[in-house]
Amino acid sequence: MLLPDESDDKVPIKYCIIGNSATNKIITEFNTDSSNVKRKKEINQIFKKLCKSPNKKLDERNKIVSENVNYYFTFCKDDILYIIAANNQYPERFIFELIAKSNEQQIPTKINDDTKELNPEGRQELKRLIESYQDPKSFNKIAEIQNSVDMLKVDMKKNINKMVSSLDDVNNLQDKSNALKMETEDYKKNSVELRKITWWQNVKLWIILGGIVLVIVVIIIICNVTGD
Repeated sequence: MLLPDESDDKVPIKYCIIGNSATNKIITEFNTDSSNVKRKKEINQIFKKLCKSPNKKLDERNKIVSENVNYYFTFCKDDILYIIAANNQYPERFIFELIAKSNEQQIPTKINDDTKELNPEGRQELKRLIESYQDPKSFNKIAEIQNSVDMLKVDMKKNINKMVSSLDDVNNLQDKSNALKMETEDYKKNSVELRKITWWQNVKLWIILGGIVLVIVVIIIICNVTGD
């Protein structure tokens, strides 16, 4: 089943086939120029040959170079095979990004149960996805904006982490301050108790010394009285 035609020779992505490599059945086709019978025939022949290939490495990026276009293909899980024809000048990485986005959106799974072909919702999603990749320059701008947004998110995350770290440092400093305050209060309390103990020791010492002096004076007095 063909998707709505886009008969503009300026669009770089010319043709897209999504099929089941195990059953040799095409799930859907996207064609920007239905008048180009040669390309349709050529890409269908490539599809049939690839379905018979014994070497089907998953997610491997492959390319077939042709006269005016390159045919990019890759095997994905569940026997899904993508083949995309694009201008030779079109950036290869965008083709495989498109395929990855299609898989992320699970477009190949949106099929009719009876025909096993892509349903209208799936066709529209695929059409919108391919159209979004038709202009690499605008797509680059979108990618740049997205990268800027991602970088901003990273910077914001770093700043938030710094703020959280600063709050942790403040909390740690507060805890240390509280601990130091408690230690100071304990020191003051111990100092008072120490002064009291020292004072009593001094009092006891003076009492003992006074007693000794008193005893000596009494002895002297007794000795003097006895001598007389």
